[in-house]
Amino acid sequence: MAVPSSVDLPESIPFEPNDWNYKGEGNENIVFSYRGSNTDICGWLLRLSKCDVATSVNGCTAHRLDDTQRKRDHATYSTSVIGPLLGPEYILPQRLVALKPDFLRRLQVKSEPLRPAHRLHKQIDMSQDVGVLMPNAFRGAPPVSSSGRLRQSVTVELKPKWGFMPSLGSVSPRNSVKSRVCRYCMHQFTKHASQDVSGFCPLDLYSGDRHRIVRALDSLAQSPQNNLRVFVDDHIAIDRHGKISEECVAQWEALRDCIADIVLKEPLFSRLKQCQRMLDSLDIEGILPLYKRAVESGSLANVQPSISDWLTAVADFTQRTEIADSNVAEVTDKQAILEFLISTTLKDVSVLITLPEWPVHKTSLDSVPTEPQYAIAVIDSDPKKLAKIPNYFSKDEKIVKHYLKHCPDLDSQQQCSE
Repeated sequence: MAVPSSVDLPESIPFEPNDWNYKGEGNENIVFSYRGSNTDICGWLLRLSKCDVATSVNGCTAHRLDDTQRKRDHATYSTSVIGPLLGPEYILPQRLVALKPDFLRRLQVKSEPLRPAHRLHKQIDMSQDVGVLMPNAFRGAPPVSSSGRLRQSVTVELKPKWGFMPSLGSVSPRNSVKSRVCRYCMHQFTKHASQDVSGFCPLDLYSGDRHRIVRALDSLAQSPQNNLRVFVDDHIAIDRHGKISEECVAQWEALRDCIADIVLKEPLFSRLKQCQRMLDSLDIEGILPLYKRAVESGSLANVQPSISDWLTAVADFTQRTEIADSNVAEVTDKQAILEFLISTTLKDVSVLITLPEWPVHKTSLDSVPTEPQYAIAVIDSDPKKLAKIPNYFSKDEKIVKHYLKHCPDLDSQQQCSE
């Protein structure tokens, strides 16, 4: 079951900090869920921008420059750029809502003790005057199930990451390892000591093979990092450090099997993989020279693309793929660069799968298996920054270098398979 395409919002939104609970955060945004008494928005999510602590008091200059338009453009990007690629049914509707400075300050104080240490270099941007509201698909679920048990909604947040390896033709011979070992598995050796690398390989999750999907989910449960979180109602049951609640330990096998079935059933993951690959046919090694040439020639100003640029890029890509002609030689430098950035967004989205209650463990005695009720949506689909392309190249070089340092020969290298 996909999320609804539109949801009506009440005209007046309560902004009492005690009604909002810290939910989680990424590098750019922090998210809170509404737990107050207004049933119209019970469980809704509020996403706020963050900035460096040093600039938090006065706010980020970039955010002050028409923050409302920037967030409106981001919402349009999600619905009109990412939506057509993955399916509009997977995109949560977004609504801008006015904010008050006192609300932001009090929310910052309330959330501070709950935030992970590695995120504390940034805080809520106090200069923003609008936030983004997104609905929870099961906000109206009855508190008691048909069996009479108290419901506990369960939300699994997956960050699938890269679903493909580049072909040999798109990478230099010295980096040929990129066509044998996936980006995530190589990146582990840059982020962690060799004894702490995760057993999770994203290609397992995208494989369409149930055994490999189960293996991927079990590996994530053992080492979630930033790729798996589980929430029971509004409380985290598996966090990024692998801390898992006793309840989730007892229920994990049933939950894992249910999520594996959903991953197999939903076309979302195959679409993610396909679009990532088709939009990034040149790899960052091929994109960097185009980026430099486009900036130097003036065909692409070194500023963030407008929403019109993004809409034109996805329309051109869609038209080209519909006529089964995706020859990169026929696209302009600007088009290739924008497609690469859209692919970069798709490599970094999160997928939310929400169940209205804990799944029941399947047994051989189950004569008629029941189809689980669930909602699924893609979040964190904001546009990536054009100016970061040189950084993407430097990071790519660093990842390959570190991996080859730890695994210099073929026998020692991870064997990733699509």
